[in-house]
Amino acid sequence: MIKKVHQWILWLPHKVHWFFVLLTALLIPWLTRDAAKPGEWYPFSNFPMYSSFEKQAYYVYVTDLEDRPVALYPTFGNWTSGVKKIFDNYFKAEAKTLKKPSKKLTAEETRPAGDATLKQLIETGRYPDEVKKHAGFRLYKVDITLDDHGKIVKETSLVGQN
Repeated sequence: MIKKVHQWILWLPHKVHWFFVLLTALLIPWLTRDAAKPGEWYPFSNFPMYSSFEKQAYYVYVTDLEDRPVALYPTFGNWTSGVKKIFDNYFKAEAKTLKKPSKKLTAEETRPAGDATLKQLIETGRYPDEVKKHAGFRLYKVDITLDDHGKIVKETSLVGQN
């Protein structure tokens, strides 16, 4: 019996490939058997990471007081994604305080989150000399949605000023 299995393994093409097939089919589910979702272990997941998208998205950007865009990293030492994460934290906290979904907040209701974001950027920026070159900053939020005809609609609102 062992000799036949050994011969079968020698005959089997792509041995490394089949090792990983067995690993993912047997070992991964066994290792994750006590998890909330057994067998769910990235990258061995059956579910695509981006299987669906929300109908609404947004991004933020910073300008000076004359509405000229400010380069974030050379000024604050922070990337655009980092600024959005800072804003997201304040934005969601404000929505929770107002007991409204964050997507339903108006620009005025979002204002404390935008002001707090700018304040944090100014106070914790890596390059204070660059920050001091500007008289102040504005934070804009751009909502992106699809209209009924499938066209992308952008709506920009001022959400913070410092």
